[in-house]
Amino acid sequence: MMSAGRGFDQYSGSSPYRLHGQQVLVYQVVVVVVVVVVVVVVVVVVVEVVVVVEVVVVVVVVVVVVVVVVVVVVVVVVVVVVVVVVD
Repeated sequence: MMSAGRGFDQYSGSSPYRLHGQQVLVYQVVVVVVVVVVVVVVVVVVVEVVVVVEVVVVVVVVVVVVVVVVVVVVVVVVVVVVVVVVD
């Protein structure tokens, strides 16, 4: 019997590395959960900081936190896109 070749599943006729609907759904759920957790943490930190310190420090902290959140979201989205596209 001949080999079907690397990266090819002779039973399903598709690449074993391809993501199926369920896997994509899992990745989407993971992204949503990570974003929600990050947003909740940011809100809690900002509320705590607002209660404790002055306005100038609060503005600096909020800017830093927003930058961190944006970076985290971009990294997560890029990872998911790479995993989904490069299958």
